[in-house]
Amino acid sequence: MRETAKPTEKRPLMCWFVLLGVLFLSCSGFRELAESAKVKRPGVAFAGANITGLSFENIDFMFDIRIVNPNPVGVKLAGFDYDFRIDDNTFVSGDRAERIEILAEGEHTVHLPLSIAFSSLYRAFQSLRDSDTSSYHLNCGFSFDVPILGPVRIPVSTKGDLPLLKLPRVNLEQLSLKHLDVTEADLELGVRVHNPNGFSMLLERFNYQFLINGQPWASGVVREKMEVSERSERLVSIPISLNFLQIGRSAYRMLEGDQAFRYELKGDFDVTGTLSLLEKVNLNFDRSGFTELIR
Repeated sequence: MRETAKPTEKRPLMCWFVLLGVLFLSCSGFRELAESAKVKRPGVAFAGANITGLSFENIDFMFDIRIVNPNPVGVKLAGFDYDFRIDDNTFVSGDRAERIEILAEGEHTVHLPLSIAFSSLYRAFQSLRDSDTSSYHLNCGFSFDVPILGPVRIPVSTKGDLPLLKLPRVNLEQLSLKHLDVTEADLELGVRVHNPNGFSMLLERFNYQFLINGQPWASGVVREKMEVSERSERLVSIPISLNFLQIGRSAYRMLEGDQAFRYELKGDFDVTGTLSLLEKVNLNFDRSGFTELIR
């Protein structure tokens, strides 16, 4: 007798056809959804690069990066990485987690502050010690979670110039004897100020202390404003009067002799520069060594 297939035996095969049909329709619908939605990558561009602070120690930048979402649905910013390069070499790099929802057809500005220490910069790039400016190149990569497209990283870069500042130097030039008798002496202290920068500096309120062999000989304030031109020096002459009745006869014997003196010269001064953004700053100096008396 001939057997016939039972209806239940056809069900697995029919289920497979139904599943394949659903998958086909799903993929087709997914493609149609992606095409109809016209999902695009977010637009990322630098909107500004400003110097927000400038001193003889640091230069501070603020970089603004604008993100534009052209899609009818929101996208999520997961974070970004950055690489700040000097002379095509990495100087500062890192990454930041910035989990921000960019609304549909909306935009958002990300702020990236960077502070560059000149001392670290000159240690890393010794060739810059004699330069007034240097070029920089900032590369960033922004990571997004975009509907349909999935994870997306968008690179963006900018470049520019940064001014290179160096600390002015203060050194003892000479100690000259102008007058000497048994009760008092008049001397002149010559202090040389060196400006290594490519802009003029204006010195104000030069405060000093001068010691010989650990004994205070003079202190005071020079209030005269003095300009030191770019990459030049200026000699500051400071008169000193000694009263041996006050500081002792040992100072008189030292001035009569011909041995070198151990000195300490320390203090501070206010300085402003012709460079824009450089505000008035107060700088300290502290020098010591040996000097001979010029008669």
